[in-house]
Amino acid sequence: MSNQSTDIQNDEPVVESNSVPATSEPLSRRQKFRLVGLVILKRVRFIAVLAGVGMFIGYWETVMNYWEKWTQPRNVASHELEPGHEFYCPMDPQVIRSTYEPNGDVPKCPICGMPLSQRTKGEAAKLPDGITGRVQLSPERIQLAGIKTMIVAYRPVTKQTKTVGYITFDESRLSRIVSRVDGYVEKLYVDETYTIVHKGDPLAEIYSPELFSTARELVLATRAGGIGDLAAAARNKLLLLGVGQQEIDGIVASGQPASRLVIRSPQEGYVVEKKTVVGASVEAKMTLFEVADLSAVWIEADVYEKDIPFLKVGQEIEATVESCANHTFTGRLALIYPRLENATRTNRIRLKLDNSQHELRPGMFATVRINTPLESIEPFKSAAAAHGRIIPVGLSAANVPPQYEFLCVPERAIIDTGSKKVVYVEREPGMFEGVEVELGPRHDGYYPVTKGLKAGDKVAAAGGFLIDAETRLNPAAAATYFGASGGPQSSGPQPSGRPSAPSVPSQRPVDPGKSDQPPADNPIRPKAEPESKVTVAEPDLEDLKNIEQLPEADRKLAVAQRICPVTGAALGSMGVPIKITLRGQTVFLCCKGCIGKAKRSPDEMLKKLAEAAQVSKG
Repeated sequence: MSNQSTDIQNDEPVVESNSVPATSEPLSRRQKFRLVGLVILKRVRFIAVLAGVGMFIGYWETVMNYWEKWTQPRNVASHELEPGHEFYCPMDPQVIRSTYEPNGDVPKCPICGMPLSQRTKGEAAKLPDGITGRVQLSPERIQLAGIKTMIVAYRPVTKQTKTVGYITFDESRLSRIVSRVDGYVEKLYVDETYTIVHKGDPLAEIYSPELFSTARELVLATRAGGIGDLAAAARNKLLLLGVGQQEIDGIVASGQPASRLVIRSPQEGYVVEKKTVVGASVEAKMTLFEVADLSAVWIEADVYEKDIPFLKVGQEIEATVESCANHTFTGRLALIYPRLENATRTNRIRLKLDNSQHELRPGMFATVRINTPLESIEPFKSAAAAHGRIIPVGLSAANVPPQYEFLCVPERAIIDTGSKKVVYVEREPGMFEGVEVELGPRHDGYYPVTKGLKAGDKVAAAGGFLIDAETRLNPAAAATYFGASGGPQSSGPQPSGRPSAPSVPSQRPVDPGKSDQPPADNPIRPKAEPESKVTVAEPDLEDLKNIEQLPEADRKLAVAQRICPVTGAALGSMGVPIKITLRGQTVFLCCKGCIGKAKRSPDEMLKKLAEAAQVSKG
């Protein structure tokens, strides 16, 4: 017991030595505050460490996104182009690169898949031959501008020349009856104009002393019996004076010389002019009557100088008159006058029509239409053989010349600059190229195309003038979305002389924990109600360079998808996009950090991509 007590007594001083001596002085107020501050500092430090670890874990995906971006290896210097040069796509000028592929190959365009061409920085892109301009518009701009397209197709084309003329007599069916002897009109069988007469009908009877003398010579020569030459001379003289053969035979048979000459009509028709009366004296060479046959008539009309090449003698024509509005008369082109009227700059033509019913009357106005198949004249005849399409015909038309169809565009699609004709062709959705074309004559609102287009081309049938204004006045105005012609270009000098539109900043990755923060490169703007739940970010030039590093088969898919369904950022903004498969569908993510969340919510990711596609289509 004594030993134990001794140990206890020995231990007590040890304990007391570690504690504050009872006899020590009390702490000052300053020391107390310092002690409390140290205790609080230790506690706060511990809480801060816990909070930092929690935030690091909570923002792990964002940290990994930036880690992938910062640690991604860059292309080596050996794959860089020479200073001052760059790659570009002739079909999509907004696609520009300054490096080769990692394996040293020439890069390809992520939009059209064609190998890129090389040029000096700042050099204007050279358009292919026959292309006057190129512009790409967003679906919203196309809808607002009312641009409509149609596919060019083959159509039969006929040049119709329309003019107005007047009906006149057919000069080949007009007879003028002239007196061949001097004398007096004793009797008129036709004493009114426009009387219908037939060939051989008597018109007038003339007393002529010269006729009586010649008839008497014939009678005397015939009675003499042996003077055949005198009789033949007298007979020929009577024929030349206009006496008919039947009347001469009557004189010889009766033996009495005739003193009166009967004037007969040489043809059937109307007596359109009568220039004598009963008892009037007549002289040789004096016109007595004019007889016109109206079974055929002429139409004299004028055509413009530009229509002359489309006319040929023998062409079928159609004519209408007001008195027979429901009847169309047919005829042929008889003559193209070899002289152009200097005052009116028109050329006269003559048309011949059948008029067996005498419905067409001289003096009437007639509307004339001349239809000329385009393949029947040059140079369209050669163009039809080279580029036209033959219209199939039946076996019954085996001897008929082949008829051709031409590629045709609507009249509204033609932009006439004065020196050339331009049509805008939609090569890809929203991308239009101005193509210089050669056209034929207008027909039913369409123009045949002999050069510049091919079957299946889709042309802007409405709104072509707005597209032309876009390419001429402000090519950068279309740079409101990826693929516009005024998109990001190289750092070289830009061509002057055209105004530039304000640039539209690309949407950059945002912090998922601070989604209400605007991007660093985008100024703060007043909030407005969104038109859609999904905002489609547009890749910029750097993003496109990252997309181009994907295999060729995946580039177009990535360009079409545009955004990462996890972060909503543009593909390529965090480096080369990552390819995964969700529900059997190929999906691209901006980085590896998004893979986990995408696989945990595949349906939500696919829904976001579907909504983004609808927003892009407008």
